[in-house]
Amino acid sequence: MRGVRPRSLGDRLGAVLPGCHDVDGVAEAVFAAVGAHVPFAFACLATMDPSSGLIARAFKSHPLAVGDEEFAAAEYGGPDVNQFADIAGRRASVGVLSVDTDGRPERCRRFRDFLQPHFGFSDELRLVCRARGVSWGALALYRGAGDVPFTAREARELSDVHELLALSLQRVLFAVSPPTTGSAAGAAVIIVDDRDRVSDMTAAADEQIVDLGGWDGESLPSNVLAVVARARTSGQPATTRVLGRSGRWSSLRAIALDGGPTPTRSVVVTIEEAPRSAVGRMTLAARGLTAREQDVAVMVLKGASTKVIASALHLSPHTVQDHLKAVFRKLGVSSRREMIARLVLDDSRPTRA
Repeated sequence: MRGVRPRSLGDRLGAVLPGCHDVDGVAEAVFAAVGAHVPFAFACLATMDPSSGLIARAFKSHPLAVGDEEFAAAEYGGPDVNQFADIAGRRASVGVLSVDTDGRPERCRRFRDFLQPHFGFSDELRLVCRARGVSWGALALYRGAGDVPFTAREARELSDVHELLALSLQRVLFAVSPPTTGSAAGAAVIIVDDRDRVSDMTAAADEQIVDLGGWDGESLPSNVLAVVARARTSGQPATTRVLGRSGRWSSLRAIALDGGPTPTRSVVVTIEEAPRSAVGRMTLAARGLTAREQDVAVMVLKGASTKVIASALHLSPHTVQDHLKAVFRKLGVSSRREMIARLVLDDSRPTRA
C-alpha cells in the first residue's frame, strides 16, 4: 500500500492563502505553513512599497522586546550581507546567512551588532516575494542558539513559493476598501532625532502614526523608521507609500536636516494622503502591467493620443499600440474607452487584483 505523499509547502499555502482577506491573515497562515516545513524561532513577514523597495508594514510571529530602530539602520544603512535589495536582484530571491558567509555569519554587520547580541539568533533565511518583476513583500526566518543552520534545501523550498506569497500580498493589499465616512487625519510632520525618537510633532501626527501601524512601546512603526534610515544614510529625500489600518494609502516623505555627521542627523518626516496617481501606478503594477505599460496607461487616462504618447515616451506609434494591446489584455478590456471606464470607476478605490 502506497504511503500518502507529504504535502509540499506550495500545496499547503495554496490551500489556505485564498481564504485570507488581509495581511494579518496572510502572515498568520504563512507562519503556520512555513513552520511545518522550515522550523524557525522567530519570523517576520513584511509588505513592501514596490516603488521604493522600503518595508511598508511588518508582521511578526511574536513580539520582541526591542524596537526596529537598529534593524532599519542596518537594513538601509551601508552595504551588508543579504540586504533585501540585493536578494531581490537574485534569480532565486532568497539568501541564507550561514551559507552566504561560508559559515561565518559574524561577517554580517546586522547579525554581529543586532541579531545575535539582542536576540541570540544563530542564522537567518531571507526571501523577497516577487511577482511579474515587482517586489511586494519579504519573509525573514531566524534560528535560535543551538539550532542547526538553515539549509540550501530549505532555501529552495521557500524560493519555490515566493511568487505565490507575492500574489497573495498583492491581492489583499488591493482588496481593502477605504472608509466611506470620515476623513484622513490631515498632513502631519514629525521630527525624528539621532536615536530615532520623536523630538517634536504636529497635532495630527499621533493619529497618523496609529494608522501606519502604531507605536511599539516608544518606537515608531517600521515604515517610518525605514524611510528615516534611507533619508539619513543617502542624504537625499526618501519617499514611500503605505496602506494604513484605515484602508487609506499614505505617502511618507523624509528629509535629513543639515548639520552634523550623517548617522546623527535629525530627520523631518511628512505624512499625508498618497496622491491618487501614485496609488494608481501601484494598482496598475498589481494588475501585471510593466513599468512602460504603466506609462502608456497613465497617458491614456490623461487623454493623450497615440502620436503624443509616442513622442513623450520616445517610442514608435507601432510600439505604443503593442503596449496598449498588452494593457487591454491584462485589464480585460478591448478599447481605450473601456480601459478608462475600468480604471476610473474601479481605481477610485483599491480593488481586487
